[in-house]
Amino acid sequence: MNYKDLKHVYLLNGAETYYIDRGLEDILKKLFKTPEDRNEGLIKLDCDKKVDINEIISAIDTAPFFSDKNVILVKNANLFKSKTSDEEKSTGKKDTSMERLINSISNMIETNYVIFTTKDTADKRKKIYKAISKVGIILDAEPLRAWTIDNWLNFTLKMLHKKFDSSARQYFMEVISMLPEISLYYLENELKKVSLYVEGETITKKDLQLMMAELPEVSSFALIDAVTEKNLQKSMYLLQSQMNEKKEPVIIALLVRNIRLLMRAKFYMRQGIRGKALAAPLSLNPYIAQKTGEASNKFSAEVLEEAFLMLAEADYNFKFGKFGSEMLERIIIKLISKNS
Repeated sequence: MNYKDLKHVYLLNGAETYYIDRGLEDILKKLFKTPEDRNEGLIKLDCDKKVDINEIISAIDTAPFFSDKNVILVKNANLFKSKTSDEEKSTGKKDTSMERLINSISNMIETNYVIFTTKDTADKRKKIYKAISKVGIILDAEPLRAWTIDNWLNFTLKMLHKKFDSSARQYFMEVISMLPEISLYYLENELKKVSLYVEGETITKKDLQLMMAELPEVSSFALIDAVTEKNLQKSMYLLQSQMNEKKEPVIIALLVRNIRLLMRAKFYMRQGIRGKALAAPLSLNPYIAQKTGEASNKFSAEVLEEAFLMLAEADYNFKFGKFGSEMLERIIIKLISKNS
């Protein structure tokens, strides 16, 4: 985060804690010159430990004693999420404590600063949100998805003084598109590891394969790729390898996801949406979306629908202990057969 001026009020909200933590540290570094200053001037209030509004108001309105400034950090602030209809009924009376908090935020004393953090997505309609937007800075930390990770990736590689070659970037995007959730902390840590491993400036596909081998989705990625390429011999070999490692749930989940994407790609392509334009409706990186569209042409809609239903049955049987490896073999053969 870049700040032209230091504000007295900050709100860091959203599910992506990576950005919240980085933003918080950036603010604190600008407010405190030394660790000693931080120890003396930082006041931490955690709303998970039943900190009430009056305590927050008191901290905001109290002048510093041991340092030249007070920085009040209100963690897990529960002041910004939308209320349910039942909550609204139960709090029909005017909330005077909230009004006083808004007044304190709007009229901060020069020596004091307040930082609110919350994993909730703040309700922009709330008075306190509007008050902070007028006098402070708000960071909306929404989770990154595979199709929005480019800026983060480029920034991180620049900080590590590394770059991907074309095959590494392609592989990274393919792998990321398969993950149900993207942990930026995990990815940053793994990129740091590979940057120490790689002597030169350029990271290759082979380097990434070694880095990401422990992820179950990644170790099963080759199987999904082989099925999409309609390589029966390779698919059967990789399937057996994954079954030996007891990865049936991961295989089923990835096949379901892949087939669903192929079906959706066929649907949108029938409407004239093709190539990288599939990125938005499929919620994929443009390159991966284009590749998915091309792959969908290899399969008939009927076979995809039948395989999808077979996977639903396989998932049910696995959960109730009736699963056999032959079920997945039949599904893969169905997908790869020449008439599919």
